[in-house]
Amino acid sequence: MCKLIRRLICLVILFVAGFFVIAILRGGEPIRWFGKKSEETGKVLKKKSEELAEEADMIKKRTEAVKKGAEVVKEKSEKLMEKVKK
Repeated sequence: MCKLIRRLICLVILFVAGFFVIAILRGGEPIRWFGKKSEETGKVLKKKSEELAEEADMIKKRTEAVKKGAEVVKEKSEKLMEKVKK
């Protein structure tokens, strides 16, 4: 457990050091680029999730319509079977 904690702390320290080195040497341009790309990615993810939600709603409506249709067919077939038995 101690090794894991020590490794995580070392990784965090290395990440922070790398962050500061990049910020000092390049003036923060890579960090701005990363921020811009992550914002664009967030917008794309939001758009796609909304499209998937709409598709899921359509599938749910179709499923409900098919279930209702199956119930109607079942009722009519039962009525028909009763008439045939008489």
